[in-house]
Amino acid sequence: MILLKKLIFAPFFLVIFALLVYKLKSVFISFDFIFTLSPDTLTGLLSFFALPLIISPLTMFASFLFILFASIASDWKIVIPVGIIASLIPMIFLDPVYGLILMVGILVSLLLAFVFLESTLKSYVTFNPYSLLGPQIKNLSIFLILIISFICFLSINKSVPPEGFQISESFLNPPRASSSQPPVSNEQIDLLKENPQILKQFGLDPAILDSLNLSGQSDMTNELVNQTIKDQLQLLIDTLNPYARFIPLVLSVLLFFNLFSAFFILNFFLHLLLFLTFYILEKTGFIKFTTEMREVKKLVV
Repeated sequence: MILLKKLIFAPFFLVIFALLVYKLKSVFISFDFIFTLSPDTLTGLLSFFALPLIISPLTMFASFLFILFASIASDWKIVIPVGIIASLIPMIFLDPVYGLILMVGILVSLLLAFVFLESTLKSYVTFNPYSLLGPQIKNLSIFLILIISFICFLSINKSVPPEGFQISESFLNPPRASSSQPPVSNEQIDLLKENPQILKQFGLDPAILDSLNLSGQSDMTNELVNQTIKDQLQLLIDTLNPYARFIPLVLSVLLFFNLFSAFFILNFFLHLLLFLTFYILEKTGFIKFTTEMREVKKLVV
């Protein structure tokens, strides 16, 4: 029965942690869209910076469940196996290279968190969930955020193309609706002008040939404008290319601050979460508190 109590929060921690790692797949995807000026670039960046709204709550809740589990288990023989199982989860969902780095980082973070937690639980006088467990949850969450940001840096750095920024062909030449009518060349238009009776046989007015010619001129004008814009954008991109190698660092730092900012906001609810958790555990008889009277040695002159 005692062993079951010590293990009861382990499955909840492993499930939430597995969900966190699964969601990280969207962080460690290819970042080619950043270096290609295309309609998908803005959408990709917005999705990237919206990730903290999902990752930060999962990180904090996973840290909360691990510290809760470790504080109740309070046994190396129980905590270490669960920590090893959690560290192996990234190898299931992520690329082997990123999974290995995340596995080592997670295992070290969980072990350090338990070391600090055990030291705290051995030295406290009055049990207060927030003052004892709150700092451990925060520290573990920050460790995990640092690891996530570091692997994000590696993932973006891997996506940096040798030629730097590029312009996608679809940016200036969006796909047009296909037509069943083949294009009419200038030679064909001139031939029909010389023989208008051919069009009259089909009930067509020869004046439509002038509109076809204007349409061709319009297409040539559009191509000229597009090429001019493309040349100007390419000039701008050539200026920015020397700084392309700094993009991975900048984006990973921004991701860290976004994750940390979201966690900082969620941290205001941590006190209430710890209070309600231990209140429920005490009222249900899962845990109990005892009061001790201790002798105090004082100096008297």
